[in-house]
Amino acid sequence: MAAQDLDPRLFDGDDDAEDLAYKQILNGVIAQTTPPSQAATQIDKWVTSEAKMRFRQLKDRQLTQEEKDGLNLFGPNPSRHVDMIVGSIATVCSAYPPAHAAQNALVGFIEALKAIPKHQVPGLSYDNSHEPVLDETYSLWPFGTRSTQYLAQRFQREAEEFAYPFSEVETPGSEFQLRWRNLQAFIARLTTLDLIDCSAVSALSYILPSALTYPDLKERKKGGPQRIAADLVAASQWLAPDQARSWVYKQCKANAGEALWTMQNWGQWKEQLSFIAGDERFGDETRALARSLGDKMNALE
Repeated sequence: MAAQDLDPRLFDGDDDAEDLAYKQILNGVIAQTTPPSQAATQIDKWVTSEAKMRFRQLKDRQLTQEEKDGLNLFGPNPSRHVDMIVGSIATVCSAYPPAHAAQNALVGFIEALKAIPKHQVPGLSYDNSHEPVLDETYSLWPFGTRSTQYLAQRFQREAEEFAYPFSEVETPGSEFQLRWRNLQAFIARLTTLDLIDCSAVSALSYILPSALTYPDLKERKKGGPQRIAADLVAASQWLAPDQARSWVYKQCKANAGEALWTMQNWGQWKEQLSFIAGDERFGDETRALARSLGDKMNALE
């Protein structure tokens, strides 16, 4: 299956008017008929106007219990709209290979949203009694802040869909394998460009022997090397590009991550690359990739 044949999965049969409002804008970004900056302005206008309109409709009303229970859906809730937008991007991004024009456009779109001057819109929260509070505000746009952790979970779900143990990720040329690589290329850019920190989703953790998905090479003589090879290609999206590799090394030197970004892991990755490069159970292409990545890591030190 050619990478360009992958379905972006943007639209589905359950889309309602709310879904289509932002998905049509995203579709323009993907098709490159709408410049990312213009699409960002359109999305910002939509999220802002929706929040203000819903607040005006509800601010002076005495809500019934049924209305309170559904307020998350029809009340002023810009964080939900941001989550929906990013959720669609998380699904779509795996359709496009590294540096594809559509991938570049989606990254540019999020960068353009981040560049919009921060502004407050009506939001929704709940008090200690779980009663809705309508006089709260939400800051658009949250990219580049710690508050994007809930958005990173969208990409985590996509990773779990592809890269579970014994998945088709280990089948050469499969859709899962391509999407796994493409997803990693996209989230590596989001993370290293300080847009959404997707460190917890990095495929670099999958090539460590401690990973739950790491195969027993003695038991799985064919599938084992194939799984490691696929995870290596995905993980290479964090090490092959100069900017990403430098970012990873800087984070490891600073011990910036509680689990992943440590010099101990940096050393383990180098050991794994050396192991793969020298083990004949792996194909020539995989061994060459491991050798190249190892050389690039050594050059940084």
